[in-house]
Amino acid sequence: MRTTVRRDRWGIAHVESPNVAQAFEAQGWIAASDRIWQMDADRFKALGRWAEVVGPGALKEDAFFRRIGLGSIAQADWGALNSETQQMTEAYANGVNRWLEENPEGLPAEYEHHPAPPEPWEPWHCLAVYKVRHIFMGTLHRKLWRGHLLAKAGPEVVAAMMGDPNQASAIAPGNGTPLNLLPEVSDLLDSQSELLEALVDIDGGSNSWAVDGTRTISGKPLLAGDPHRGIEFPNVYHQFHLECPEFNVIGLAFPGVPAFPHFGHNDQVAWCITHGMADDTDLFVETDSLEAIDWVPEVVRVRGDDDVEVFCGSTDRGPVVIGDPADGMALSVAWTGMIGGDTTFEALQPMLSASSCEELENSVRPWVIPVNNLLTADRDGNISFKIRGRVIERPPANRWCPVPGDSEHGWSGLRTVPFDELPGVQNPSRGFLVTANNRISDTHPFISLDFAGPARYDRIVELLEELPEASVEDMRRIHGDVLSHKARSIVPLLISQTSQATHRRSKWLRDVLSTWDFQVTESSVEALLYAVMRRRWSESVGERLGVSIAELGAPGWPSPEAASRMLYEAATALLDGDAWKCLPGLETDEDLDQALSACIDETLNELELRLGQDISQWSWGQLHRMASPHPLASALEGARELHPPLDSCPGDGDTVRCGSVMPETGERAVAASVARYVFDLADWDSSGWVVPHGVSGVRGSGHDLDQRAIWLDCDLIPMSFSKDAVSAITREEFEI
Repeated sequence: MRTTVRRDRWGIAHVESPNVAQAFEAQGWIAASDRIWQMDADRFKALGRWAEVVGPGALKEDAFFRRIGLGSIAQADWGALNSETQQMTEAYANGVNRWLEENPEGLPAEYEHHPAPPEPWEPWHCLAVYKVRHIFMGTLHRKLWRGHLLAKAGPEVVAAMMGDPNQASAIAPGNGTPLNLLPEVSDLLDSQSELLEALVDIDGGSNSWAVDGTRTISGKPLLAGDPHRGIEFPNVYHQFHLECPEFNVIGLAFPGVPAFPHFGHNDQVAWCITHGMADDTDLFVETDSLEAIDWVPEVVRVRGDDDVEVFCGSTDRGPVVIGDPADGMALSVAWTGMIGGDTTFEALQPMLSASSCEELENSVRPWVIPVNNLLTADRDGNISFKIRGRVIERPPANRWCPVPGDSEHGWSGLRTVPFDELPGVQNPSRGFLVTANNRISDTHPFISLDFAGPARYDRIVELLEELPEASVEDMRRIHGDVLSHKARSIVPLLISQTSQATHRRSKWLRDVLSTWDFQVTESSVEALLYAVMRRRWSESVGERLGVSIAELGAPGWPSPEAASRMLYEAATALLDGDAWKCLPGLETDEDLDQALSACIDETLNELELRLGQDISQWSWGQLHRMASPHPLASALEGARELHPPLDSCPGDGDTVRCGSVMPETGERAVAASVARYVFDLADWDSSGWVVPHGVSGVRGSGHDLDQRAIWLDCDLIPMSFSKDAVSAITREEFEI
């Protein structure tokens, strides 16, 4: 028997296979058909070979991944997987390779800019592309930034910017932190600035919520949410429906990875995740240990230039990724995805056949990366929350910044928190569950310092409490909500002490913001004023601390872009209470008045220059435009036509409808919902979903941008699941 593929009106494939092996082979075939270039690009990056395609601009990134040994780690982890999981990836690889063999002339336009067609897909490549999508979702960038900030400003400032002065003792001198080493680390990082700029981190957050039947119109649960990541083209997720006698599942897959790791449902249970924000990475300052490293050269081929030799080596703590033996100092790294074996893929197939929340949670016991907040709902009416993933208990000093490269701070012998000790809740009395990258608890086990603020979580809770009989349409409206609790708390602090503002429109700005309803809509002038003034304040904080954006990120920051984003998040914490008094030059209320007044004047001057003198034409949507960069088009001038168009969009990083900014690049939206979904457990066919572009990554295919307008309208397309529903929207049927 062969596999039947039905493509619906949006090009989404609904696959019916006679057995498990053919099902995963079909998933690989369809993934290659829709996203072969994206899969290939992720593979090149994971293996440290991206410079072979785009030239010298990728050399530093390639050197990082060669040094970390991501390809070798993926191969080793694959070799240790159980036979069922290996067979799953082998079948998937067979499908990819079948498509490549059958379509040698059908490659997408990106390959017109490649030096060679795609190589055969190997089963372990599935692990490599999954790892490369998650390695920067942890704390590497934040620890580099905090290390620099700690060296420049001291522990009190760092703790205040984290909003938790009680933690200052953990990073004070004499408590195991490398305070005496940090200035030298900053010099080292300054010498590696090109590498750090290549490793920009633009992951966002996510929302998810589960509502049980006591609060829904149908009497059955609803499960909904949206992951936030960088809005790139092709989109990170791939809509797909896979059926065989053993399971019937629809959801969002990763191109290059079998099954549905993050979002999906079968006949009985639905699941979704948000980023758990766990502290999964440590950086170690290596000095004396460098002499004992056996450095091995690897050749990185660079398109259009000479090959480059990269020296790779490891200490007892992990591979050296930043620095050079000649510097006498380097940074090594430990990440949960490369130490201790990664069994994440052993959860993927059991998830597909789980029949309840409890079974689904048990199926993810092997999960390692990333740490997720997992929500589930089943047809029996249960809803459940569970943290899944590897959490390793380390010394408190490790939580903040790079630490000394010694046995005291290394991971050898450390305890992994057992699955049963990770937080979880089933069927809460209030009738719903919400996760939005917020702090889950302050009790054991320690998860992270770096949670998102409570704004999105609080707003979703507020909206759900107003819904005694929730429907799919209500869930869609929550997706589109743009009220900012963050702005509600910050705006009074920004404008309360600004008597020294001199711009002729300063009173108008204060009046407008003081009556704002805190809706971050495209047409809102208040949202525009708030965002630019908040950025100006964060820049002022950076300048006062000597870590300003104007210094191109300053030594020790991971990149100007990522650093500006972290400063933007942290600077507002200093406005709460008297925390701002830790800033140089700010000792009295008059000093603060002068600083905030300057922010008003700068904001108005900037906006007049950018948008003109007619304030009736000013709006958030004029500056808050969604860019969807194509990685190849960003790297190669000749591929610029692959970029999708720009569009205005509402929201910001603190609203349910996300539109995060990276202040170094202005008010452009760089991260947003890369998918939205609602699973209706009363009637699977009433479920809906949407992605920012389309199911296909092939420009000009007709399904590359056909969901874009629907996404911009914050609407959903049907997630057809039953045979009748799929048949009603089928536009093409064939066998493979």
